Amino acid sequence: MKQEKPIKQKRKNPIPEQLQGQIYMDPKYDTAFKELFDSKEALKDFLDGVLELEGDEKIKNLSFSFDKTISMYSAQSKKVILDIFATTGSGRFLDIEMQKAEHDYLIDRAVLYKAFLIIKGKQEMDRSEEFLALPKDARKSKRYELPETISIWICDFDLPASKGEYIDEWALYNRNSLKSGNLTPIFNKNRYIMISLPNFKKSIGEVNGTMDAWLYLLNHAGDGKELPRFGNKVLGSALERIRIENANDELLTKQAKDMITQDEIDTRLAGGMIRAKAQGLAEGRAQSLSEALDILQGMNLPPEQISIFKAKLEAKQP
Repeated sequence: MKQEKPIKQKRKNPIPEQLQGQIYMDPKYDTAFKELFDSKEALKDFLDGVLELEGDEKIKNLSFSFDKTISMYSAQSKKVILDIFATTGSGRFLDIEMQKAEHDYLIDRAVLYKAFLIIKGKQEMDRSEEFLALPKDARKSKRYELPETISIWICDFDLPASKGEYIDEWALYNRNSLKSGNLTPIFNKNRYIMISLPNFKKSIGEVNGTMDAWLYLLNHAGDGKELPRFGNKVLGSALERIRIENANDELLTKQAKDMITQDEIDTRLAGGMIRAKAQGLAEGRAQSLSEALDILQGMNLPPEQISIFKAKLEAKQP
């Protein structure tokens, strides 16, 4: 593969204050995350590593899109927005989420997103040329067949269910088999790969393999230090895409806005909690919650993000 050449940008504007002194944009924020994986080769390499695919099992064909909206209509219309929606030539459907903020309904959210992913995958499967070319009876026999769906959640916080490990896999098991010591899922086409970045504590010398290299990058790109390529040209090209001196003014402005928004949300919510605790009254707590929500509304955040922070604040009310 031809190595991408870094292009140092000529700037009209100074580097935003939030990014000064940094070498790379931090991919734990939305803008840099998308820039990092804005390449089929990069996304394939990351997925091959996380899914432990080797040799002929490696992903050969891949298509993907950012911020994929999937809607479902029932009594009320609902929708989710997937950070990265990807499909492979072998019929896998994947959702890759970068989750920086912790909240109390993460498992609920992961299951909800997977439900939408499964529905989308089933729709795509039933519309595929391969399916439509089957005889009518064969199509009927596959009415309930589902494609393989994989949700990958990269979390910048500890997941208690993972017991301090940096990667965990959730699947569908039955209790009686577990009692007898059989740890094989009863449905191997429904997988969740859960990654806790703070638990990935390997040093550069301890990094072993493709997955480790990508997790080290995700965990340390925001540290302000030059990162190694670990002998991986694809990872090296991805790093150059998030190198600050290679990024244009528009990209840096978007990244800085991501960082300001997140920091401001955290600060405002913390302030609201302190005031509520100091007042110690039900009406005081309600007033602080209302104040925090008014602030979030004024920041023009997506309704989904406001709901997440509302749940987080309500759960911590004294």
